[in-house]
Amino acid sequence: MKKFYEFKNITSSDADLYVYGEIVSERDDWFGSESDVVITEFKEELDSLGNIKNLNMYINSPGGDVFAASTMISILNRLKQNGTTINAYVDGLSASAASFLMMVADHINLYKNSVVMVHKPMSIAIGNVNDMQKTIDALNKIEDSVMMPMYMGKAKTSENEIKRLIDEETWLNASDMDKYFNVTLLDEEKVAVASIKSNLFKNYKNVPEFIKNSLENKENSPKNEENEPVLSENEPKTSENEANLEENVQNNQSKEREIKAKLGLIRNSLIIKNMKERGEDK
Repeated sequence: MKKFYEFKNITSSDADLYVYGEIVSERDDWFGSESDVVITEFKEELDSLGNIKNLNMYINSPGGDVFAASTMISILNRLKQNGTTINAYVDGLSASAASFLMMVADHINLYKNSVVMVHKPMSIAIGNVNDMQKTIDALNKIEDSVMMPMYMGKAKTSENEIKRLIDEETWLNASDMDKYFNVTLLDEEKVAVASIKSNLFKNYKNVPEFIKNSLENKENSPKNEENEPVLSENEPKTSENEANLEENVQNNQSKEREIKAKLGLIRNSLIIKNMKERGEDK
């Protein structure tokens, strides 16, 4: 899987960071040979830039892993403490985890057609009621301890109003963002939303029509994915072959969801434990 970030146009004093795609903590390589921790690579690459004066962060992301975004915020905050100014630009969409990741910037810039989406944190959980409660506790901690401080650092309105936006899964255009947050509106457009394709949109309730239409057009376009199984030229594409292929895909997806759910429970438990330990230390 391609990394969701990329450093470009690096000079002795400036660098561009493109956060394009779904934010992940690991490469989604369940059935491959290796799963590299992307966030570790992110820190290593950022450290290798040295003492830069400006970091321009360009975002076009449907969101993703809240823990990965939180870790990126911590890394970028340390960069700011060393004197680097971070400028964020919403090239198309900044949704979910990306929406509070961009709040780490000193300056947030939006184009006329930029879109930002905020919502309550989500997760997958399996098990009994105790397992479910652990996940609920972790999600509440994330909202109160990670998301809200980031939003309120740039908010023009009350905490209750920001929480209302989160509760309702709110999609904000540039004018809306200017109403609720300290942002700079740019008098130009960027058309980058169409480049996003992610299963995360299936989890969102209020996706704007123009994004839905873009996703539908992508699904209807000819596919030539690297990971898509291909029949040989001499092998007939019978309905039986197609049925077997579909069954294998569904089985793999089911296994993947189960593995992710189990890993999510473990990670949520560790997060709650670490938060409690930090609270006790204080």
